[in-house]
This record gives sequence, C-alpha cells and structure tokens, in this order.
Amino acid sequence: MNSLPNTAIETLAPLLGPDDPAPYEIINPDGTAQTLLICDHASRRIPISLGDMGLPTEEFNRHIAYDIGAEAITRILSKSLDAVAVIAGYSRLVLDVNRPPGHPESIPEVSDGTRVPANQELSEAEMDRRVCALHDPYHEGVSHALGHLWNRGGAPALFSVHSFTPDYADEDRPWDVGVLWKHDPRLAVPIMEKFRARGMIVGDNEPYSALDMAFTIDSHAGSAGLASIVLEIRQDQVNTDEGIERWADILHDDLGSVMQMPGLYEAREF
Repeated sequence: MNSLPNTAIETLAPLLGPDDPAPYEIINPDGTAQTLLICDHASRRIPISLGDMGLPTEEFNRHIAYDIGAEAITRILSKSLDAVAVIAGYSRLVLDVNRPPGHPESIPEVSDGTRVPANQELSEAEMDRRVCALHDPYHEGVSHALGHLWNRGGAPALFSVHSFTPDYADEDRPWDVGVLWKHDPRLAVPIMEKFRARGMIVGDNEPYSALDMAFTIDSHAGSAGLASIVLEIRQDQVNTDEGIERWADILHDDLGSVMQMPGLYEAREF
C-alpha cells in the first residue's frame, strides 16, 4: 500500500527494530468459530525509535493512545468463544490502522486537544514508513485470518471491538454501548435487541457512524459481503477488571447466541 518508491523509504531508519514487538498479534489461530475478532486500537505501545513522541507518560493512559479495555475484552472473547483474533500492536498516536493511509486522522498532529510533537510536519517518506511498518502488516494479518476461515468453512463474520469516552468536548454520550454498521443487519440488529433487552442504552451508529467511515470492516468485510459490525463500549464501564469481566460475560452470551443464527455465514449484498 505504500505510495512512494522503495528507495525513498530506504533512506530512513526502520521504524521497528529487533527489540520491538511485531506490528500485530494473532490470538487462538486454531479457534473453531467462524467469526473473526479484531481490535484496531488495542495498544498504547510506541516503537523504541520514536521514544516518548514528545509526550508525558500520562498521555499514554488516555483514550488518545488506545481504546481502554478493548484488548482485554478481545482476548477473553477469543478464548471463551474459541475464535481467532487479530490485535494491532501499536498506539493510534503512531498510526491509526482504522484509517486509510494519507487520511488526516491517520497520523494525528493533534488528538483531543493534545499536540503530538513527533507527528508534526512529517515528510511523505516518514509517513509511508509508518504505513509500511504498521498499517500494511496488520491488514495483511486480518486478510490472512479471514482467508483461513473462508478456506475452512465458507464466508466468515467480522466483529471489531472498540471503546469510547463517556463525553467528548461539550458532548455527553449517554450510551452504554454503540453498534456501528452499514446496510447488512445480520449482526447489528439482533445484538442491539439483546443489549436493549438487558435495559441498556444502545447507540445505533452512535457515538460514531459506520455510514461515515469504518475503514477496517469496510476493507475486509464490506466489499466481500461479510456480516460485520464495530462494537463501541463506553470506557467508564471497562476501565476496571470487574467491568472488563462483566462486558466479556455479556458478549460471550449475546454475541455467542447471535453467532449461531442461520444465514450469518453467507456472502451477501444488502
């Protein structure tokens, strides 16, 4: 996906060195479920080569660095549902893998009012270095995991785990959980019904809308006709071990039930 000649990138030192972890992780690769779990904003990790990006340590504990609680829930679900999961390995402050390369929010110069010094006035080669090191491998990992499920049992479903802040700027966000989807109702409608049956306030394409942008599921599920949703859990409900366990139990029951519904594992257009 890199847009520059290789020689332009090769003039720069590699973004990831031998002591950096891989750009993504595969969890439970032999899971028997026909649903793939993904977590785009799992990590607050920064490549060693970027140091602290010019930011104080406390900034990496905020939502600007990662989706609080999302990785832990994805790991628990991968085990409890026996599903393969692909987890991105680095902070979205370095590069947001849920944005297309070159998008203004792909490498944020400012995130929720915080200026990111390491992201200021990057050259195209510097931006492309991040794309090649982090974005491309992660999406190749998602593609390979989906291909494995296709080969084994037909069209898979895709379930993306995120979390959101309870308020943003002057906006109060009352939802317990948001379900982001486009035109395919097969996952979205039944899981929203289950959440509402629990008495939850459910955001239907809130606090964000998949109709605006949902790059990862668009890229891997939309054009292939796969059932998919992005789940957004309010962060004040998953910022403790108890909250994470509660939501993992809810999703084990509700998503686990929806995963058994007929017609889910077919490639279809809506």
